[in-house]
Amino acid sequence: MGRRYLGLQGNALQIAIGVIAGMDFLLFGYDQGVTGGLLTLQSFIKYFPTIATSGAYYDSLTQAEQSTQSTRQGIVVAAYNLGCFAGSIPTIWVGNWLGRRKTIFLGSFIMVIGALLQCTAYQLPQLIVGRLVTGFGK
Repeated sequence: MGRRYLGLQGNALQIAIGVIAGMDFLLFGYDQGVTGGLLTLQSFIKYFPTIATSGAYYDSLTQAEQSTQSTRQGIVVAAYNLGCFAGSIPTIWVGNWLGRRKTIFLGSFIMVIGALLQCTAYQLPQLIVGRLVTGFGK
């Protein structure tokens, strides 16, 4: 008889692992989706006008300036993915060193720091750093 994890084994254990892993991907997609919605809010554009891609301010820009705005917006969104990539590599060694539970706790702690940086950001560089840190903890 195989070893039981949280009272589960066999197909029940595989389903539980799949559901939990699916929740992680759901969180990843939710973060990207919320970010896409935030970029169009007037209250968000008020603090970060340099990444707005709609509205009267955007329409008054030259085509080159509009392109720069779009590039900045892409950098803000992609910073999370870049952080995820950068965080996944050292996890190999950190996981062996700290163990699974402590590594998950450390990643969650790093994500909280990144979320705080994003929530308190009033400048674009801080927002980008916050997204990088959040992704790194992912």
